[in-house]
Amino acid sequence: MPWEPIKFILPKAVRSAGIQEKLTSVKVLESSKRILIARWGEKKASLVEFTTFVQGTLKAQTVSPAAMQTLRVEQTPFINDLNRLLGEKAVLKLDIRSQGF
Repeated sequence: MPWEPIKFILPKAVRSAGIQEKLTSVKVLESSKRILIARWGEKKASLVEFTTFVQGTLKAQTVSPAAMQTLRVEQTPFINDLNRLLGEKAVLKLDIRSQGF
């Protein structure tokens, strides 16, 4: 039996274990914060919190109306950068909500 590289074995094992969605969610949430920090800087990016990722929709909350509007305007380039970093078209939509009262 020939040796198979780990890069072929690992994706099969993840799919068969049924944890692919959870792993993708974690990758999306971590990567989205990293991209936002790279785009806006640490201080401005701290105004936005990415909360969940389910079935292609990334949800974000913010207490700042300016941050919400800026993220809405930059939505398409942000999603493109995020999917490029992930290596797949995982994020289809960004749902931005106001956090507060």
